[in-house]
Amino acid sequence: MGSTATRPGFRGSLCVPMNCTTCGSSAIGAYLRPSVGQLLQCASCKAVFLSPEAQETAAESVYSQDYFTEREGYFFHDGVVDGSGQESAHVADFRAGLSLIEAQGLRTGTLLDVGCATGSFLTVARAMGWECRGVEVSAFAAAQARERTGCEVFAGRLEDAPFGSAAFDVITMWDLLEHLPDPLRGLETARRLLKPSGLLLVNTPNENSLLRLVARFLYRGSGGRFTAPVNHLYHRYHLYYFAAETLKVLFRRAGFELVEMRVKPIPPSRGRIPAATKAAMKILSVAARLLNAEYELMLLARNPGPAALSAVPDTGARAPDPGSPQARSA
Repeated sequence: MGSTATRPGFRGSLCVPMNCTTCGSSAIGAYLRPSVGQLLQCASCKAVFLSPEAQETAAESVYSQDYFTEREGYFFHDGVVDGSGQESAHVADFRAGLSLIEAQGLRTGTLLDVGCATGSFLTVARAMGWECRGVEVSAFAAAQARERTGCEVFAGRLEDAPFGSAAFDVITMWDLLEHLPDPLRGLETARRLLKPSGLLLVNTPNENSLLRLVARFLYRGSGGRFTAPVNHLYHRYHLYYFAAETLKVLFRRAGFELVEMRVKPIPPSRGRIPAATKAAMKILSVAARLLNAEYELMLLARNPGPAALSAVPDTGARAPDPGSPQARSA
C-alpha cells in the first residue's frame, strides 16, 4: 500500500497504492500538482512521475505530426537535416555526446538512436562513421528520418523493434527516458540489445536543476497559487523526472555500470520553453553552473555483459507495469 504524503501547495494528503517503477518501493506520495495532473514522488529513490491516471494512453496520438511541425525549427531546420550548414546549438550537443563515447575508445561501430525523431543525431553520427539505425514511435517522424538520413528506422516501440540481442555497440537516448511510462523496462531492453561492454548514452532533464528548484519554491511558497513556472516545466510529454541519484539507482537496477555523469546546460534550440522561461534560464545560468545545478544530465553507462550481471545485487522485485505504453523522445 502506498504511503500518505502531504506537500506544500497541494491541498490534502494522497494515498497511492502502487510501486515505484524505478526502485520498487511502495512509499509513494504527492509531489506537485501542475495543470497536467498529479505528480508523485518515491520517498526511497526520489523519482518523480506523473500519476498513471493522468498519463495519456496512446503515444502515437500524443506524438502526432503536429508535435513535430509546431517545433519546425528544432526538427526540420537545424543545419543538419535541412543541409543548410547553419547548425543549431543542440547539434553541438550531439557531437559532444559522441566525443564522450569516443573517449572510451569506441570510434565506429553499430549505433541505435532510440527516439530518433526526424533524424538529426543519426545524420551527425553517420557522418562520423557510425553504422546507424533508429527507433521512433511516431510514424510521421520515422518516415522523415528515413527519407532524410537513408538509415533504417523502425516506427514503433523499442521493445517491438526487430533487432536481435547484442546487436549494437552503442545505443543513444536523447531526451527520451523522461517520456517512457516505464523507464526501467526501456533500459532493460536497451541492455539486451547492447553487446557486452556496449555503451548507452542518455540525456535527460535534471530534477535538481536550479531552475526547477526555484519553480517549486515559488509554487509551494505560494500555497500552490503561483503555477506558471511549474506548468511550463512539468507538462504532458514528460512522464518522469530524474535527479542524479535517482538515475544511479535506475541504471544499477537495469544492470548497467555507470561510466560518467555530468550536468550541463540545455541548448537554447532544444525544448519547448517559452521566451520568459528562457530569459530566466539565462539569468540563472551562472549560478546554476557554480552550484553544479544546470538543467540537464548526460549519462554514459556500460553493459557489463552476462557474467558481470550475475554479480549485480537484486534491489527488489520488478515493479509492475504502470499500464501505459512507451512514448518517445522530446
